[in-house]
Amino acid sequence: MRLLVLAFAGALACGSTVPAVAQTEAPDHTQAMTTQWRVRPAPGLDALMLLGAASGDALQSGYYSEEIVFIRGQLDPAAVAAMDRIGQRIRSHDLLVGPLLALLFSAGPVDSLQDIITSAGDPDRYLRPGFEASPSWDAERYAGLRGLMPDILTVLEGFRTSGFETWYAERFMPDIALAIDRNLAAVSAHDIIPEQARLLGQDLEPTVEILILSFSQPYGIRIIGQRFIAYHGWPGDTQVRVAAHEIFHPPFDRGDADLRARLAPLESDPWMISIVENHEPAFGYNSFMGVVNEDSTQALDQIVSERIGVGRDPSQRWQHADDGMHMLAAALYHAMKEDGFDERGGRYRDWLISAFDRGLLTPAEVRRRATAIVGADAVARWYVVADMPEAATD
Repeated sequence: MRLLVLAFAGALACGSTVPAVAQTEAPDHTQAMTTQWRVRPAPGLDALMLLGAASGDALQSGYYSEEIVFIRGQLDPAAVAAMDRIGQRIRSHDLLVGPLLALLFSAGPVDSLQDIITSAGDPDRYLRPGFEASPSWDAERYAGLRGLMPDILTVLEGFRTSGFETWYAERFMPDIALAIDRNLAAVSAHDIIPEQARLLGQDLEPTVEILILSFSQPYGIRIIGQRFIAYHGWPGDTQVRVAAHEIFHPPFDRGDADLRARLAPLESDPWMISIVENHEPAFGYNSFMGVVNEDSTQALDQIVSERIGVGRDPSQRWQHADDGMHMLAAALYHAMKEDGFDERGGRYRDWLISAFDRGLLTPAEVRRRATAIVGADAVARWYVVADMPEAATD
């Protein structure tokens, strides 16, 4: 799944037109159960995700072509132009519009379109405090997004005057309401927080919140807090795996100088450079640290998913996910399993530094380990032919 942030610079009003959908909490089955699941709608965030899709998101266009045509046809020319400017500006930084806006706006209230409009009208009051207090804070990033607020407000006001709320309530809220109960039943038996805390080496809050949307495909999106966005039609096992993934983001401090120093040989490796530079940019992860963040998280979530009984086959997963770009995830997974970190746990950041110091993750070792999981062909496709030696193998 994609966590889509961060190099740039994150129930509609339940009135007469929108049926109220109450937040649902998992029953407390046993005192031994640590994870407390909450599943609810967030139509304000869904409006932002539709804005992102309709602004030109290449991956979402195949999922929402009819809805994109409809909403663009309802807006006046000024709102359409504003939406296109938002898309062009954010995508020029190789980022994804809806997920980035969802991250930012999750620093404030998200239960209605009016909530989002209010935040866009005064972001320093409603968004900055929560965003600044989160691990995602970056002053330059916030300044860049703040500069887009007039256009964002224009689009959101256009949504309101065009009848978006009634359309959303009639077309999408019934499916979301059904999905809330279905997904709560699927996730409530899985106790993921102790597993994640064990691998991060830190305490985590017990509550995990899933916000069920209609316009979030194909993304799983971590927002501020132990919350993530999920599509209403995904099956329960997928929701559990998304939760197992998103709570890990980020599994280390992105500004950690000691970690960055250990990563330097891998960052300058031609094979790794090829992955960073030659994968489809629409997938995200368009920087080396973005790849390390995502692939660390994927390796960790694979371990958790396997331990709670919902794991996918790692070879099939990393041969195909995002066109096979997550070779580092396969290598990290292999190294953690071989070294026993998956069983003993600890602080992932410390294990990662130790693995580099012990020679477990040299560029050649990363390729060898990835080959052991996904096979030589999947690794070889990322070679820079003129510069790369033959792949190391087991």
